[in-house]
Amino acid sequence: MGAIRYTPAPSSDTSSKDSDDRTEWDEEQNVGLYSNTVKPMKAIMGEQSWATQALQRFSYYGRRHDLRRVLVLLIVIASVLMVLFQVSHREIYNSAPSKETEHEAEPAAPPLGQCTTWPVGTNANETSTYKFRQVARNSTLQSFAPRGGWKKPAGISIKALIFYGRRRTVDFLDCYLMQNLVDNGGYLDEVWFMIHTDNQDDLAYLDHLVSQRERYRIVNPGECQGSSYGCIWDPVTEDDTIYIKIDDDIVFIHPDTIPQLVHTRIKEPYPYAVSANLVNSPLTGYKHYESGAIHPFRPDPYSSPRHRASETWRSSEKQEFPQSQLPDYLDGNVSSVTKDVLATEVDGTPPYEGHPWLLLEGSKSGKDSSQSPLLQTPMGINRLRLERDGDAEMYGAAWRSWMIASQQHYSLLQNLEDDAMWRYHFGSAIEGYPRSGPETLADEVALKHLERLDPHRLGPGSEQLLDTDYVRYNLNFVALWGHDIRAALPIAEDDEQDITVTIPKRLQRPFIIDTRAVIAHLGFNPQQDGVRQTDLLDRYRAFANEMICTPGDRKRPFDERCPGF
Repeated sequence: MGAIRYTPAPSSDTSSKDSDDRTEWDEEQNVGLYSNTVKPMKAIMGEQSWATQALQRFSYYGRRHDLRRVLVLLIVIASVLMVLFQVSHREIYNSAPSKETEHEAEPAAPPLGQCTTWPVGTNANETSTYKFRQVARNSTLQSFAPRGGWKKPAGISIKALIFYGRRRTVDFLDCYLMQNLVDNGGYLDEVWFMIHTDNQDDLAYLDHLVSQRERYRIVNPGECQGSSYGCIWDPVTEDDTIYIKIDDDIVFIHPDTIPQLVHTRIKEPYPYAVSANLVNSPLTGYKHYESGAIHPFRPDPYSSPRHRASETWRSSEKQEFPQSQLPDYLDGNVSSVTKDVLATEVDGTPPYEGHPWLLLEGSKSGKDSSQSPLLQTPMGINRLRLERDGDAEMYGAAWRSWMIASQQHYSLLQNLEDDAMWRYHFGSAIEGYPRSGPETLADEVALKHLERLDPHRLGPGSEQLLDTDYVRYNLNFVALWGHDIRAALPIAEDDEQDITVTIPKRLQRPFIIDTRAVIAHLGFNPQQDGVRQTDLLDRYRAFANEMICTPGDRKRPFDERCPGF
């Protein structure tokens, strides 16, 4: 299929005029000014007729009002020129090429609304001279690749579908996508950006990015652009193709993830779709809690930064959360989990913009043995509600709470620092799936690929799975066959419900999670405002720069430094 280039339409937005706060002229001062010039003229010219005097008075008032108009006009012109200068200066700066990279000039940076905790200075001019932190690139991520490494299956096209609307996270998601391209030893033949925004700045950024990447494509889904997600699937129907749908706010992809999903998709033809193991999902989040992947992180207890700006992703480079700052009501009993406690500990207010989360003091060494440190954190407090309020309340809070989302993200960074990604692999091999599903063309096609590529079922994939049992799961990162999508069209507007529950249930083909395919999803809509007031985006960018991005393609912050750093 030929990719459809998207040409942004002219914006229909109209700019509002700036209000004018100019003060009125002081009439008495003006009269005094002109009277000082008129009196000497009388003395020189002598007494005049009433007609001459009236003409002079008329001329005097005309000159006075004309001068006022001229001065007002000059002020307006000066104000407009000043605004135009500032706008053009900012655009010139934002589009200037970085001294650290060889890229072309990029589109203007997005409007502020997020700040950075990196040392980029307090004004825009300092960002262009930002120096990346020098880190020895001798670290490697724990991998569970088969002996001999991952090898892309022959005869199958693999394409990533980025449901695109936000450039801020796609900025360093780009590093993960590049790492997974076939040109770089990965599995992705192409990356399709499925447009789902009308924002002209986001579209301009994407157009610039795609122009630099040979295997990137822009696809305009038509009517559902910026609205529902149903028809965005319409072009995704090619035979012998595995599509991997990826949200644009995915902030971490383990190098094993895409190969693992592909091999599981091939090895298990019966399930309808295979999802990655999501960090920040209500269902898998509490599976991670039970498997030991969640750590006792809490937001900084102070109301302003107590550390300098720095480029880092490791929690060991920050202070710990002092035991003395723990509230007294955190006693580990469900009776203490009142509405006020939940409002503070699960749905609380961020302490300040750009704040970190800190590991509870003594939790790594086991010094605090009085109770589980996790019961003094948002996820632990929320889980205490399970027996009293039921799983619906617990999972509902996990979906909307920015604090529960943040604890999962900081725990992932801790597990990466500990080189312990195995903590997320809670699933197991599932026996009993039919060799093929109901007698449909889709199943027969998938089965033929399995017989050709792995006839003895000895290859990688499907080692540790979780069957969701037709319970709704998040559709942030999932692998599907093109012929399966085509057979199910049209996809409902709520594509998540359709693909994870409705279609699998109708076909009696389960939706499964491969727990070895770990990714991180930044946040659901109710979480986003709170998550963006942490330093998580800065930390994930620092991790990508050190571990994923090539040295010539590392990413600078979009923003000015947060207050107080």
